[in-house]
Amino acid sequence: MEKYPRIDIRSPAGVSIIYKDVSSLDPAQEEIRVLHLHGGPEDSPIECTLHKIALKSNPPPVYEALSYTWGDASVTREIVLNGHVVSVTANLFLALRRLRQEDDVRVIWVDAVCINQLDLDERSQQVGLMRKIYSLCDEAAIWLGEPPDQAVPTYPMHWFGDERDDESIEWLWDRFYEYATDPDLDNMDGDSVDWIFHGLANLRLLDSGHLSEQPLFADHTGDDFAYPLGYSGYCESITEALGPFFGSPWWTRVWTVQESTLPGKATLIYGPVSIDLRFLIRAFSTLSRHMLYDCCSEYFSRSDAKTRLWLRNLGSELRNIEIAREGQQDGTDTGLWETLLRFRLRNATDDRDKVFGVLGLIGSWPGKPVIPDYRATPDAVYRQVSTLVALESESLLPLHYPLRKHNHTGIPSWTMDWTAASGLGSQLNTYHFTQDLFRLFPKSKKHPCHIVPVADGSILEVKGRRCDKIVAVGEAVPEVFAKGKRDVYCSWFKMARLHEDPSRPYKTGCSYFEAFWRCLSWDVVMTITEDGQAIHNRSKEDEAYKAYVSYCGASPKSIFHHEGLSKEDRQAVLALDASFSFADDHKWGQYSPSSFCTEQLINGLSVNMAMFVTEAGYVGVGPADARVGDEVWCLFGGWMPFVVRSSGEAQDSTLGEDGAVSRSVLGICYVHGIMDGEVADNDEIPIQTLHLA
Repeated sequence: MEKYPRIDIRSPAGVSIIYKDVSSLDPAQEEIRVLHLHGGPEDSPIECTLHKIALKSNPPPVYEALSYTWGDASVTREIVLNGHVVSVTANLFLALRRLRQEDDVRVIWVDAVCINQLDLDERSQQVGLMRKIYSLCDEAAIWLGEPPDQAVPTYPMHWFGDERDDESIEWLWDRFYEYATDPDLDNMDGDSVDWIFHGLANLRLLDSGHLSEQPLFADHTGDDFAYPLGYSGYCESITEALGPFFGSPWWTRVWTVQESTLPGKATLIYGPVSIDLRFLIRAFSTLSRHMLYDCCSEYFSRSDAKTRLWLRNLGSELRNIEIAREGQQDGTDTGLWETLLRFRLRNATDDRDKVFGVLGLIGSWPGKPVIPDYRATPDAVYRQVSTLVALESESLLPLHYPLRKHNHTGIPSWTMDWTAASGLGSQLNTYHFTQDLFRLFPKSKKHPCHIVPVADGSILEVKGRRCDKIVAVGEAVPEVFAKGKRDVYCSWFKMARLHEDPSRPYKTGCSYFEAFWRCLSWDVVMTITEDGQAIHNRSKEDEAYKAYVSYCGASPKSIFHHEGLSKEDRQAVLALDASFSFADDHKWGQYSPSSFCTEQLINGLSVNMAMFVTEAGYVGVGPADARVGDEVWCLFGGWMPFVVRSSGEAQDSTLGEDGAVSRSVLGICYVHGIMDGEVADNDEIPIQTLHLA
């Protein structure tokens, strides 16, 4: 490589040299650059040249697309690009080294070098072509990294996911029985085992049927069969060998979603081994299906905890990719908002890419599309998305999701900060749960949604009716796995003064105790279908109460647990219903389907929420940061009420001469007694205009 001059492609001078002959890209022809990866021996320098192709050409161009993560920018390796030595990230270097063929040229699109990263306009224009780039490529090569070193080198092979794998699977079983008859089995140290092959073969076997038939889950110890290193050692060795596969940052990056979804064919590459993505998706779908039934749950629990965790996490990511791929193939790809929510936990180096990174998944737009613009700030991009979705849906849809801020505390209260943590594990913050839930409640039947962006789009003008003011707020549950939930629920019980008189009449005519437990579940009943899907419905009187009683007798988080309410406080409720009385030797943790679902519902709904009481005596649950003096409003275009806060010093602060009240919105709330239009459609309450800042 000494014969080539070195340049820095991260500098303007270096960029002008590298892209000299392929500098201008014609947007009309949808031109892109591709990398010609020239052949060579494994230990020779990697040499590449850049060329232009037009996506609109006829016939279409032939090329592959690389899907990978850039990796640590400070850890680099050198390649020869257009006759110059340049530095690229180590992960890209390793990917190119694996993809290189000995004699032939391989044509590949690689974002880091095919796009001039210093040219913001080109970067924006090329990102706008990502959907087409990955849709037209012959194949996407998904680079997951190099496996760890092991005593037995991994045999290079491709897993097809069909009968072509039978010979390899048969070899695996032959080797197992060879170990079983080895008289020196107890002295084996595993150095004679290709653990990477065993690990990938076990992934392949996930698609073959019951877990009891597979070595990773079936403990075949006995007179006629044994594992190398014993069963636990076998699981641990496989987990270690597949560590970079399971733990690759590729699974957590936002850009990799479209890169694996849009191509007709996508192949995972793990060192010298390649795997058809479709078979891996199918295998994990089979695993999920078997896990829903008693036939396999026992066997799944036999594998070590780390393996189970990685399998669950990988299965979840593959399920999301599967949904996106199915949508692309049958033309039912989802809209922008659902797509953003589904992949909101994925990471991006540039905060704008939390949005731009999924735009390629949107096949059609009902109105004006979001165009990638790297000259815009992340705040402006996020505000644009919330405004666009609200206007096109003719609803306050974006306001029904967590509005907590993280990296971008300066954006308007009504704008989603896509960098904010979503309360990992909280059902409230996953799309399908919330989608099902808030739509169970009706919007105003009399008044359409009113949305007007004002003040250069930083303020959202809405209309609605003020319900009440908050006069007491309880403790909040900070996260889904937080300890002490039962203590928080008990504090809510006492804040609502239920220990004094739980039978006293509520605003709706029911008892305060009934309003309390209906607030915990948002007056919703949850059931699980045979295929494992959660279904939510507005509760029927007897159904909801029976579900709550069942939950109280099963869940250790119940306020009626012996370590929950005091005997004196429990006694007040027992006067209403003796069903809440449990013997000292009562066994907790024994769930029925009803009690299990109710616990899941209450646990999920309590995350980042707090109970409150209003001036008029309503009880509700709302955002954790609600405080005394905040207000409850029913805004037109919303399915649920909102907790809002004064934006000025005075509680009745206004903006301009139109009398619009200035407020910031904290989020949705459930208030028992106003969920069915009792306030939104009450003509005795004046309609007001709010400016949400």
